[in-house]
Amino acid sequence: MTHASPDVVILCGGLGTRLTPVLQDRPKPMAPINGRPFLDLVIDHVLSNGFRRIVFCTGHHGDWIARHVTQRHDCESIISHETTPLGTAGALRACRSLLTTPTALVLNGDSLCRIDLQALLALHQDKQAEATMAVIPSNDRLDAGGVTMDALGWIRSFHEKQPAPFLNAGIYAIQTTVLHRIPDAGACSLERDLFPRLVEGQLYGYACEAPLYDIGTPARLAAFQALDKDTSDHHLTISLSQ
Repeated sequence: MTHASPDVVILCGGLGTRLTPVLQDRPKPMAPINGRPFLDLVIDHVLSNGFRRIVFCTGHHGDWIARHVTQRHDCESIISHETTPLGTAGALRACRSLLTTPTALVLNGDSLCRIDLQALLALHQDKQAEATMAVIPSNDRLDAGGVTMDALGWIRSFHEKQPAPFLNAGIYAIQTTVLHRIPDAGACSLERDLFPRLVEGQLYGYACEAPLYDIGTPARLAAFQALDKDTSDHHLTISLSQ
């Protein structure tokens, strides 16, 4: 596997139905956080890890995102826009012709987990996995995608809202050849339609301790907006059950 700096994909196409009363015509990643869109925090995380070329998969009200990211001069922004909802895997399928590296890093545009992306990439390359998923301890939470790994760190099963040792942190290193395994048409999900095909020794888990922040509901968004800008990640946890 190559050690060249990979392209980054940020998934921004969700409908954000639960946040419509709060954001109105803005997509979720453009939710304001202390005067900046949440998406900027995700981009800053990517840039701080040394990556520059970012493909933004946009959908609902994607013009907001396109206008914003193309005004940034600290990264190369490429837009892949879907006119109908494609799901997380469908969005990757749609943008694969824009990817220029054998490995891509994939992040969600509406959640933030400040892991070491270079360490994730190095582990992915060392294990020669088809995909590597960042996971965090579940601490008995049942409100996100549960993950089980074997003793060697290979992911063996997924447990949606069921007890599991780890939670999917929504950050992945993926070989771009794997994207051809995504169903050819319609909306589809990484968690339901691609990753289960890789559990036989092709999907590795990168376990880390970083908190996962999610803004998918008004309560979660309000909690994140209330953060003091100097608050450390190590002193705050936002419940995903709200």
